[in-house]
Amino acid sequence: MNYTGFWRRFVAYMIDAVILAIPGLLAGGAIRHFGISISMNVILGILYYPVFESSIMSATPGKALMGIVVLSEQGERLSFKAALIRHLLRFLSALVCYIGYIMQVFTKKRQALHDMLSESIVIDRESADLNYFVVWKDHFKEVLKNI
Repeated sequence: MNYTGFWRRFVAYMIDAVILAIPGLLAGGAIRHFGISISMNVILGILYYPVFESSIMSATPGKALMGIVVLSEQGERLSFKAALIRHLLRFLSALVCYIGYIMQVFTKKRQALHDMLSESIVIDRESADLNYFVVWKDHFKEVLKNI
């Protein structure tokens, strides 16, 4: 098992940030009420990571493009609840100058603070295993049924 390093995770995060910005920009121009636009962006931002990371591919589009996945420490796919908790814990990693993210460089399993607290790992996956864009849509339908 090859644990993913800081820079690949950072690039995946930046790809996801660009993807998340697109609907926000489009909605911002189409919705005249600022509060509704902000609410939509917050909801999208909160659900994006858990929906994709709990999918059968265990990766957001950015992570998939970088060939990495998020799993439990036991090597299993995260449930939606576990992925949501992991995502919310990312705010702790950002506190105090992002030290929770920086510590990833110094841990054996390359875990950031939110990974440790949620008992998850981020590993490299062979690109041949990432038929991502074909598979995620079925999982997305299942998540919508459960919300």
